[in-house]
Amino acid sequence: MTVHIVGAGLAGLSCALAAADAGHRVVVHEGARQAGGRSRSWPEPTLGRIVDNGTHMVVGANHAVFDYLKRIGSENSLMPGPTAFPMLDLRTGRTWTATPLRLLGSVLASMWQMPKSKDAPISAALGRSKNYRRFWDPLALAVMNTPADQASALVFRRVLARTLWRGQSASQPWLVGEGLSESFITPAIAALEKAGAIVRLTDPLRALARDGTRVTHLTFDSETIELGADDKVVLATPWVVARGFLPELPDLPASPIVNVHFRMEEPPTPPNKLGFLGLLGGTGEWMFVRGDVISVTISGAAKVIDLAGEDIAALVWQDVARALQIETPPVATRVIKEKRATLFHTPEVEALRPAPRFGDNLILAGDWTATGLPCTLEGALTSGTVAASLLR
Repeated sequence: MTVHIVGAGLAGLSCALAAADAGHRVVVHEGARQAGGRSRSWPEPTLGRIVDNGTHMVVGANHAVFDYLKRIGSENSLMPGPTAFPMLDLRTGRTWTATPLRLLGSVLASMWQMPKSKDAPISAALGRSKNYRRFWDPLALAVMNTPADQASALVFRRVLARTLWRGQSASQPWLVGEGLSESFITPAIAALEKAGAIVRLTDPLRALARDGTRVTHLTFDSETIELGADDKVVLATPWVVARGFLPELPDLPASPIVNVHFRMEEPPTPPNKLGFLGLLGGTGEWMFVRGDVISVTISGAAKVIDLAGEDIAALVWQDVARALQIETPPVATRVIKEKRATLFHTPEVEALRPAPRFGDNLILAGDWTATGLPCTLEGALTSGTVAASLLR
C-alpha cells in the first residue's frame, strides 16, 4: 500500500511520520517550493531578517506538539518560561501578570461557568467574571482567533480542560527559539527521508478523480498517478484548496490574522524573560521581542484586514512605542496579512467541520477538520495523527 499525502504543512507532515512509522510506503506531495504551510520561517527582504509566519506560543499541555518534536529530534528547540502572562492596559498604563495562583478563583469558577452546550459563545459563560476584560477576553481571542462574544464556548472549554484546569505545568508557555522551520519543518523532512518516505516539492495537485466514494487518479504537474486497490490518499491542504477538489465540503468561514514586524536600529529591552507582552486596549493583542525585531499579532483581524499596510503599521507602532517606551522609529517594517488564517470558530461553524474519513480511500487532515480543537499547531498535528490512524 502506498499512502499519498497531499500537502506538507504540519498536518501532512505529522500524518506522514505516523504512516511511515507504521510501515506504510509514504509519498508527500507539496505544491509550494518549501514545506511547512503557515508554520514556517523565511528570509524577509524588507527586514533583512528571518521571520516566522506569525509568532506561535505553545503550552505544556500541547502533547501533540511535544510528541511531534520528540519524534523529529527537535524537542529542545523550544524555550520554556515561567507560567506567567504579563499584561499591559494601554488605556490606563496599568500592568499586571496573570499567574495560576492569582487567577485561581477565576479558573475554578470557569470550571462550572463554561457550558457544555454546543451553541453558546464564550462571553455567555465568562462575561461576568471580574477578569473577563483583562484576561479571558484576550486569551479567548488569541486561542480561537474569533471574538469571545461569537466564539464557541464548547471548543474553548476543551482547551481549558487541557491547560489551565490541569495546573501550572500544563499552562507553562514555550516559545520557538530560532524559528518555526528550524523547530518544526526542516528536522521533519530529514526524519521522513530517513524513514524512507518520499517528499516531492513544487508539484501541485491539479485534479483528483473519483469513482463514487473512491479516488482513482491523482494528477500533478509531473505525472498522473493511478491508485492501486490498497492505496490511500490523505488530503492535507488548507480548506479552501481542499474544497476546490471536493466541492461537497461545507462552507467554512475564515478569520484573518495580521502580523506586524518592526526592525529596530538597536535591540530593544525585552519586557520579560520570554520577550512577550499581552496588550489590552490597543490594535494588537500580543507583542514579542526577538533580538532587534518586534512582532505584534492582531488576532480576529477583521477590523484592520482591509486597511493599507502602512496604516496598520502606524496604528500598531503607537502601541509598541508606548508599551516599550521607545521614541526612535523602526528602520524597517513588514505587515503580513492572512485573510484565511483560521476558521471563524462560532458554534455554527464548529458543527460543520468535516470528519477525517471522506470515502473508501480518502482521508482529510488539517486544523479545519473535526478535531474538537481550534485551528492551532496542536490542532493541525492532532489531525495528522488521527488521519494516519485511519490508514487501514
